[in-house]
Amino acid sequence: MSAIMSFYGDADTGVHLHDYGTKRAPILALDGNGCSLSVSAFNAVPIADHLAFAKALAAATADYLAALETYAAARPNATQAR
Repeated sequence: MSAIMSFYGDADTGVHLHDYGTKRAPILALDGNGCSLSVSAFNAVPIADHLAFAKALAAATADYLAALETYAAARPNATQAR
């Protein structure tokens, strides 16, 4: 896979999980103003690779949240809408 994209989420950005149980792979979707991003598993790639990616994504997302909370705590006035 090769792609370069910046996605800036805000209060209007939707994050959705489409879960189909055992019938098909789930889809993680981010929907913003004028753009969207979907993450899913394809049959051509081993499920173990998808699971490893999903675990790395979850860990990086938790780290991102912690870093953003630290950043926001140092800027109490920056959390207000402009």
